[in-house]
Amino acid sequence: MTNTRRKPSAWPSIISLSAVMFMLGLLGFSVVGFQGLSKHLMESSSIDLYFRDGTTPNQVKQIEKQLQQEPWVKSTKYVTPEEGLKEMGDKYDGEILSFAENIALPLSLELYPKAEFANIQFIDRESKHLRTMPQVEDVIYQRNWVENMTANVQRLQLIFGAASVIAILIAIALIQSATRLSIFANRFLIKSMQLVGATNTFIVKPYVMNFVKHSLIAIPIAMGLLLTVFYGLPRIFEDFAIIQDFTQHIGLNELLIICVSVSIFGLILASFGSWLSTRRYLRTKIENLY
Repeated sequence: MTNTRRKPSAWPSIISLSAVMFMLGLLGFSVVGFQGLSKHLMESSSIDLYFRDGTTPNQVKQIEKQLQQEPWVKSTKYVTPEEGLKEMGDKYDGEILSFAENIALPLSLELYPKAEFANIQFIDRESKHLRTMPQVEDVIYQRNWVENMTANVQRLQLIFGAASVIAILIAIALIQSATRLSIFANRFLIKSMQLVGATNTFIVKPYVMNFVKHSLIAIPIAMGLLLTVFYGLPRIFEDFAIIQDFTQHIGLNELLIICVSVSIFGLILASFGSWLSTRRYLRTKIENLY
């Protein structure tokens, strides 16, 4: 009776590669989605210009056209007294609204800055400049909100940056572990091939190509899990609706870049890990293989 040696299963390395690419993709989606969400929040705070009595709508629209040419202005909104009264009605209760109806609200203009200019230092400086315009009576903006939002965005960017470094280190460790375990089962075969005169390139190449194949199988698994988490769960379960706050800021281009980047990273990491592990056994003495 002869004992046949079972071929090591490829699934442990495929599952490990899928888990690593899924984790990196999850991080990539989170970072890109957070950047889009923070940009949207930063650009949603307006600088409100209130004009003096006697300023005509044509003058306000002329000023609006001039301000739209400024590089820091993303969009503008001209607000008539009627629209201003309606906005107050949406924000406040009926008693305040009935009181406001007896007041002639001024013409106003809402300026929405681009995200890269939405910091308190720039807004303070620009507001002083806007107040020097002869038709402008007052400039109002949510200073505390902008300060808190800027601080929170910077804090979260540091957290995501640290998480990215940790995730990459964990990914490298996991793939290295998976490749070493797989190659460990063939360590005697590797050493035997070396003893009969096979070159290092001849020995290493099939193992590297094998792990490339494992990566190609792992890629659709990881990408399928990612798309399920980010686009499937919010549609199925209401508890995951918060994910939509991130995914709605991830366009098709960003989605493709994340998937391609993670796939390429997984292929490179698997190839390098298998090459490194195989080379390690090539340098190992026979007595240390047991």
